[in-house]
Amino acid sequence: MVLLNAVIISRLSKRVASAGGYYAYVKAGHGKRLGIFTGMMYIFYQIMAISFVGLSMSVFVPAMLSQVFNLNIPSYLWFVLLLATLGLAFALSYSGIRESTRFSFVMAAIEMITVTVLGAILIVKSGNNTLSVFTPKYASGGLTGIALVTLFMYTACAGFGNSTPLGEETKNAKTNISRALILTSVMLGAFFIFSAYAFTVAWGPAQMDTYASALVPGVSLIYDKISPYAAAFLALLFINSLFTGAVVLTNSTSRVMFDMGRDGVLPQAISSVQGKRLTPHVAAFVTFFSALFIASVSTLIIGGFNAFLLTATAATLGTLLVHVIINLSMPSVIKNSGGTYGPIDLLLAVAAVIVLAFVFYGTFLSISPPVVAGALIFAAFTIASVALALSKGR
Repeated sequence: MVLLNAVIISRLSKRVASAGGYYAYVKAGHGKRLGIFTGMMYIFYQIMAISFVGLSMSVFVPAMLSQVFNLNIPSYLWFVLLLATLGLAFALSYSGIRESTRFSFVMAAIEMITVTVLGAILIVKSGNNTLSVFTPKYASGGLTGIALVTLFMYTACAGFGNSTPLGEETKNAKTNISRALILTSVMLGAFFIFSAYAFTVAWGPAQMDTYASALVPGVSLIYDKISPYAAAFLALLFINSLFTGAVVLTNSTSRVMFDMGRDGVLPQAISSVQGKRLTPHVAAFVTFFSALFIASVSTLIIGGFNAFLLTATAATLGTLLVHVIINLSMPSVIKNSGGTYGPIDLLLAVAAVIVLAFVFYGTFLSISPPVVAGALIFAAFTIASVALALSKGR
């Protein structure tokens, strides 16, 4: 499913290279109004995702330190952890695209190599190796369970398109971004499948219901089956991955904001660029402050874990809607850029929309107050974005 969407976005990136990313793609295919709507919904789900990442730090890291390593930190430090995560992301984004991208790449490589090595050790030690885990044999709830799994899987891979807003800062952008999208989705897919297999067989395929209820099962597995030192290192990488994810999301969101400010959709000041570093620093600060505000206020009102669920729901719904629009815009973008499209292009677009509808179905299989709140916030922002698109898209 992810690869299908990546193929479509890769084909779009060969036609359009802009700091606007998805906003520019849809604008090129369906005009300014739908482009504005897409851009606003992209900004919405990206900021929700950054809040989600910050809450992952403030909610899960203290619990992980307590449950796995018996290290207790005061509960009031949740805001310090949240501020540190989002603040460091802003600082790295402000430092420049070359520096922040290098940091993200190196850190991600270290994390993937480490998890791959530890996963291989778990596979060797498990004694539960079986291909049956690649079938529905252990799927709790049948199709319903698979839909829920698909939802979380798609959310985990949702950042594969964050290279698209780098169209004005990348050499040979149309070629390199197109390649990056495919390579990222393939590498993520292989890594996630391998990691999921390693942790599943190490835990025990028939006991995965208890895996789902564990707070940080991966760290616990490494602690029990390899060593406390390996678990501590993995925990540090988990913390670092949150910083890395926030950096990437801040980079991409700020550039779409910059492009929409440059077009006069958002306030002109948001398109300001820092002199030496050439970064859209105002847009990056707006991104940082918005995510901090959402995460902080929601935590104070409904608690950290519920705020985590709220932002995750809102981000997922926004992601699905934007990707549906992106997929349906491919034939128009190809046509408007002088190319030709045929049955294969239409088939790709329709197939992608169908599978995204399946993921959307998975969103509402487990209804809870935070999920409902996230859906209502998504609906409210959607209405506001429609109003802005109608007024600014003339």
